[in-house]
Amino acid sequence: MVNRNTYRILIWVIVILAAINLSMGISFVYHKQQDKRFMEQLEEAAIKVPSEQRTRFFREQLGLRFDQMDTFRELNRSFNQTAWRITHQLESLRAEMVRELGEKSPREKRLDSISKHIGELHSQLKKETISYYLKMKAECNEDQQRKLNEIFISMLKKNEDVSLPEFGKGNKNVN
Repeated sequence: MVNRNTYRILIWVIVILAAINLSMGISFVYHKQQDKRFMEQLEEAAIKVPSEQRTRFFREQLGLRFDQMDTFRELNRSFNQTAWRITHQLESLRAEMVRELGEKSPREKRLDSISKHIGELHSQLKKETISYYLKMKAECNEDQQRKLNEIFISMLKKNEDVSLPEFGKGNKNVN
């Protein structure tokens, strides 16, 4: 027969474990919602120009010459291919991370490896964006460079100063 103190201790252990599980569940849901909101904010701040219209947008905003249009079109095509590949790798890694987190016993080494790979891909994407910008800038005259800089700055601000064309929800661009 279990004495009364042991019974009370067991009840408190169960209550504490239930509270820990509940708080972990709430924390997981909360952080998932925070991540969702963060991704929505990133999408809102991202350039609002579909890839096939980006060259036309830059032509109109910067007053590009015909020869500059061809260069911008090729730079845009190359950047979009690379950015698309990296973005899909990131999506795959995020899904893999969530699956691992959902395991009964998540492997921290695997999660650490995934997070490092995600960081490397983010860095690679930023380097590609920098390269894309610098190559575009090199094709521009001084006035165009100033305007290009204003456009890129506006894409990073929460409230854009430059009005960019809207596009359908099915198009996503990463910059």
